[in-house]
Amino acid sequence: MSLSVESGSDDRTFGDSPSQSKASSNSAVQFDFAAIKAHLSGFTSYITSRVTMDTVRPLNMFLGISGPSFCLSPDAFNPPIRKVDKSTPEKFKSRLKLNFAFFLSNYAVVTAGVALVTALMHPSMLVALGLLWALWGFHTFLISNEVVLFGRNIGTLVSISHRANALVVVTTAVIVWKCLIPAITVVAISGLLIFAHAMFRDPKHIDTSDQYRRGGSDDDDSGEDSHDSEVLVDKPGQV
Repeated sequence: MSLSVESGSDDRTFGDSPSQSKASSNSAVQFDFAAIKAHLSGFTSYITSRVTMDTVRPLNMFLGISGPSFCLSPDAFNPPIRKVDKSTPEKFKSRLKLNFAFFLSNYAVVTAGVALVTALMHPSMLVALGLLWALWGFHTFLISNEVVLFGRNIGTLVSISHRANALVVVTTAVIVWKCLIPAITVVAISGLLIFAHAMFRDPKHIDTSDQYRRGGSDDDDSGEDSHDSEVLVDKPGQV
């Protein structure tokens, strides 16, 4: 009997009460939730700072379209490797990292487009979300305002906590019943499209585009210099 008691008390030091061990476990759980919240907040701020209209790449660059006939370039999409070797995982990782960093805003647009099409294909979900939004708005309105109907204040018929609990139950039911399948559909379709594009889009266009921007500015500067030099040379000839 003494051995079983001692083996069960190995998780806490001698003299610690069960309430103290429970409090320490609760603090650990709260710390984990705080860390998760901090990570989510940092990730959200990173996405919002990166995903802007200024960083959306042109459609021809995103799809690899070249030429006046709007055809796909033969080198736009190709597998990241030709043969499997020790560097295969690094090549996969490098291509995905480059394309995700360069086309992040485009991938956000693709996800938004898939979500919009999926939502339009589920009108009942839109109606349910609209009604749910109206119920929550009316609940918030009743908290700070009085609505008298037939001589009675509607806000006092049901307490605020009971209304909030009922709305939480209704919201959970709507999410599970109406929004779960469309959400999974959006994640699956957009994830498949984004992963396929990031995997097979040749990342050489990133260096090419940067060189094109630098080359264009250099050409413009050289063009201005040449134009100025031509003017200086032509003026004596005209005199």
